[in-house]
Amino acid sequence: MRTNSLTLVLAAVFAVAQANAQDRAALPPTNPYLIQNSVYPSVHFDPAQTDTTSLPVWKGETKIEPSQVQWLPGVTTIGTVHRPYGNGEHAILFSGGNRIGKIRVTDDHFEIIDEVAVPGREDNSMSTTEIRRIAKTMEKSIGDEQRYLRAYRKFLMETKQASATLGNGVYTLMDKDGYYYAGWGTTVYKVGDVRPGDVHSPIEIVKSYDVRDGVPANQRDKLSRIFGFAMTYDGHLAVAMPGIIAVMDRDMEHMQYILLGDEAVDNGISVDDKGGIYCVTSKYMRKVVWDGKRLSDKEEDGAWRSEYDYVPNAKALSRGAGNTPSLMGFGPDDDKLVVLADAGSEISVIAFWRDEIPRDFRQKDGTKSRRIADQLPLKIKVPATIEWSPHVYGNGVMMMASAWPDPVKQEDGKVAVFETVLTAGVTREAPVGAEKWSWNSRTKSFKSDWVANVPVQWTLHPVSAASNTVSLATLDKGVYSLLHLDWETGKQVGSVELGTNPIFNGAGGFFIPLTEDDIYLTGVFGPVRISKPRK
Repeated sequence: MRTNSLTLVLAAVFAVAQANAQDRAALPPTNPYLIQNSVYPSVHFDPAQTDTTSLPVWKGETKIEPSQVQWLPGVTTIGTVHRPYGNGEHAILFSGGNRIGKIRVTDDHFEIIDEVAVPGREDNSMSTTEIRRIAKTMEKSIGDEQRYLRAYRKFLMETKQASATLGNGVYTLMDKDGYYYAGWGTTVYKVGDVRPGDVHSPIEIVKSYDVRDGVPANQRDKLSRIFGFAMTYDGHLAVAMPGIIAVMDRDMEHMQYILLGDEAVDNGISVDDKGGIYCVTSKYMRKVVWDGKRLSDKEEDGAWRSEYDYVPNAKALSRGAGNTPSLMGFGPDDDKLVVLADAGSEISVIAFWRDEIPRDFRQKDGTKSRRIADQLPLKIKVPATIEWSPHVYGNGVMMMASAWPDPVKQEDGKVAVFETVLTAGVTREAPVGAEKWSWNSRTKSFKSDWVANVPVQWTLHPVSAASNTVSLATLDKGVYSLLHLDWETGKQVGSVELGTNPIFNGAGGFFIPLTEDDIYLTGVFGPVRISKPRK
């Protein structure tokens, strides 16, 4: 057994976080309607989408051995939530591909308790034996792209995964009562335990709701699939997809919405504790306002929209800015900003004033509107845009390259996302580089703090508030690693070498620290748990 159980570690972490008010002010306020005492209550860690955790990283040099890895072969499941049960038991709820499932993660346990197939997708599966065989074949074929992709494409074909299904089950969250919410297509699913409060209980789909049913018949076909998903601070679900931003209660009733016309939404959304909902579309960065009864996009209610630089690029997966907007500034004296990377001919980090624009603020040269607080070109080379959401902690923001220099193409010339993600850094060039900036509230501007020129895979690891580090998931010549960098200087302070097995490829997913000793990965071939050696 380990020296600290999951429960003891979590209790210690949250005690430290609550005791240090200064550090707490660097993080968004706790949403009382999300599952409490969770290390991961929603995708991107919190409602502000900051990708920050209170858990520390493993400092020093670590090389993972097979005995430190637990793997549950299956279909790609990016959507993840950690559920503490309050009696020393813990679980992970996951979604993606064709299923929603629950894994018990108490102490050393890592076993699936139950799975439910999403209606209409029951056959999108593959045996665990076949998946193990495919992963092994791919690991042996690192120098032979044709053989490598042949094995992988068999997996994609039988599980019916493609670029069009990438968003299924990705943006997920759990409410304070333990109900899990995820989206497939245009439908929201609410999932709960058959026996409430029992970690061993099977799960069931409690309710589902097709967002198209809440709009006029002539608008239904303009809505394509859920992408943005969040919980407001008064306990409502906020949903965004091409053509619409909507709010509904947790029973998926009384939906209110704003139609966006031909504006595409290809990324997540963030929310603040004042009713602000932030969504980037293919035309605008938007703030809409929910007051508990009404959803508004009117300026008199505090809503706004701003243009930003956008040049369509064939190498970009998303339309418009490729990344989820992240909020910055949570202390009483902090500037309140929303941050993202634009998609101009010269990619820039860009910040918008979240609330009222300071009266003495003059619009900066080259910006699309006075709403833009600052805009600074990236130093790293990006062939399209930044597809990953910014990492935000305190007055700092980091972004990593995530568009592909040499993507795999489909027969129609479009990017084959899954194949590209699995070859970048193995048989093809990987995205290279990460850059971190800090916001100066006196000068109302960004400055670049450091650049790390390392090849990265299409997977995120959060900023650690406990260690003051940010971690890059690297993939170089087929070797998967985590590099821990000091948040202020960018100097490497640790690394974890994972190996050459493709199960360590997140394919758009996340490394999620569960405890000081355990990391959960939403792997392309199913969930993976990586642990420090037993003591």
